[in-house]
Amino acid sequence: MLTLGNVEVTSGAKAPNRLAILLWGPAACGKTTFAATAPGKKLWLSFGDNEHVSVMHRKDVIVANLSDMTVEELFKHAQNENPFGLDQFLAKQTEVETVVCDSLTAIAFKALQKAVADKIGAGKGFTPTMEAPGISAYGGRNAIVLVTLTGLLRVTAKHNVHIIITAHEADPVMNDQGVIEYISVMLGGQLVNNMSWRLSEIWHMSQDTTKDKVRRIAIRPTRRRRPMKTRMFSDKGEPDFQLRYDADKADKGQMTIADWYEKARDGVRLPIPK
Repeated sequence: MLTLGNVEVTSGAKAPNRLAILLWGPAACGKTTFAATAPGKKLWLSFGDNEHVSVMHRKDVIVANLSDMTVEELFKHAQNENPFGLDQFLAKQTEVETVVCDSLTAIAFKALQKAVADKIGAGKGFTPTMEAPGISAYGGRNAIVLVTLTGLLRVTAKHNVHIIITAHEADPVMNDQGVIEYISVMLGGQLVNNMSWRLSEIWHMSQDTTKDKVRRIAIRPTRRRRPMKTRMFSDKGEPDFQLRYDADKADKGQMTIADWYEKARDGVRLPIPK
């Protein structure tokens, strides 16, 4: 056996190949139901109120509803080396192939509540509030979210389990002339930069407002949205494509994350769907 220190060195064909996806977009565009098309049995970590309701009917989903935890209790577990006891859970429940974190936006909001409650940035004449947290409280929020996210990524990687993270779209960033410069994830800019490199895929999901309600997946920056990136799809062709998926129908025969993963798991990039 070839080793590097205490680490076994394997060929590319034997190396773990898991998904770490951030799926973000506006509310009600279908992020949760599409995240449920990830491979295998899914453990759903639900941080927002009723985030998981639309997937409860699926036989391949089990839910840990964390939304009722107090902020102090939530981050006592989230910032642990073994967040929420996930390490032991995945060791015992080996049939779980994917962990879904729904949503990162809900985690960030609660992290800001904790930063304000801890009076981060308080000083003479200033007490942080949710309405006016201050720069230091936002920094504290980012640190809490990064620790939480890093823990989830570390434990799922240890067990070679996929992780899908959902997040909402923020309000547009405007220039001095009132023109939209870009639209990003509903997280602090620094937080987006610090977490992007930890993920294999960052996809933006949207839904047209027309009667057809066509959904689209963007895998590279487009239509003033950023960030997006992909290792799964080819970097040639259009930056986005129409998503043909109906949550009211069986997954088989539709566009799903599981199907894309199976086709791309040998390292061959998928062509952009026509």
